[in-house]
Amino acid sequence: MQRRTALTLIEVLVVLAASAALAAALAMSHREAFSNKTRHECASNLRGIGQAQYIYAQDDPQTFTAYGGVRKENDGAMRLFDPKSRKDVPDINGLPSPTVDLWMLIRVNNTTPRQFVCPATKDVEDKVTDATKYWDFGKRENLSYAYLYQHDPDLENVSTSSHPLIPIMADGNPYLRGKIDAKPLDDRNSDARGNSTNHGRNKRPGQNVLYQDSHVNFETSPSVGLSGRFSPELKKSNGRDNIYTMNAAGADALVDPGDASPTPKLCNPASSSDAVLVP
Repeated sequence: MQRRTALTLIEVLVVLAASAALAAALAMSHREAFSNKTRHECASNLRGIGQAQYIYAQDDPQTFTAYGGVRKENDGAMRLFDPKSRKDVPDINGLPSPTVDLWMLIRVNNTTPRQFVCPATKDVEDKVTDATKYWDFGKRENLSYAYLYQHDPDLENVSTSSHPLIPIMADGNPYLRGKIDAKPLDDRNSDARGNSTNHGRNKRPGQNVLYQDSHVNFETSPSVGLSGRFSPELKKSNGRDNIYTMNAAGADALVDPGDASPTPKLCNPASSSDAVLVP
């Protein structure tokens, strides 16, 4: 009997198909492993910043960083990233800046510029050699994270004695940092669920969120603030405040309507339960 030594065309195609499937599975596995790795690194960054806030709050005034404190006469106007004035001492009566608030941790050497860069983004570390010469990050690409707006008269500055589930930082705000143009309500009801763009711009699986007690969770929705009623138009909400939007209708309105996103120059939370993280 003569042995067959050559493969038929069908057998070759089967081998090629199997090889392609294996390669695709390996590629997917690699992407998932990389995604998990960057999420963990990102969470570690935020956790370290949370611990730095506690160290900072050991001194007077015993609150987390908020340069100049609450602006009682402020109408919600704010400043973000002004390289021309980053060497100038900010006016405590001028426009507040959450980015200046965060830089205070670097000025006192509680943390480093590197910790403010999410490894899942294309952002780059601010390469300053002497942080005490500056009062702010140089550009938006030096800061991947959003910080709780601490300057509104309707809010109290977060301190070591505040509620442990107040979200104080998270991956960047999708409407400021991520440049998402969709209306917040539509965005919340989409597959992206109004999440940050740090860990994927298209699918947007979620964001790392740092809470007051320094623990970090990867949340699949921005509805992780204080609890309360929510608008029936929101199909994807667990009844908690959206950390990326403002309740523009006022303190008596629904906690999480998702109907007003902050702008680069305005942040005006409506009540003590309306936490807004920027930029």
